[in-house]
Amino acid sequence: MDDVYDIESLAEEIKATEQKLSDLRKEYRERKTAGLRAALQARAEAEELLRHEMKELGYGYRSPYITYRSVGSLA
Repeated sequence: MDDVYDIESLAEEIKATEQKLSDLRKEYRERKTAGLRAALQARAEAEELLRHEMKELGYGYRSPYITYRSVGSLA
């Protein structure tokens, strides 16, 4: 009966370790992409400011970045 207990405890330990590893991987991905997320947010804020300024000046503004909507018009 001692072997069964050891196997069950090992299975529980493995499960706990896998959960910890999963949590650490998630934290690693979040930290690794934090700079990219901040840069994308800054770009979105800058484009919003530019869009507002252009509207105040009476001009329309289209983003200079290619989007899936504008790809069809390039052909």
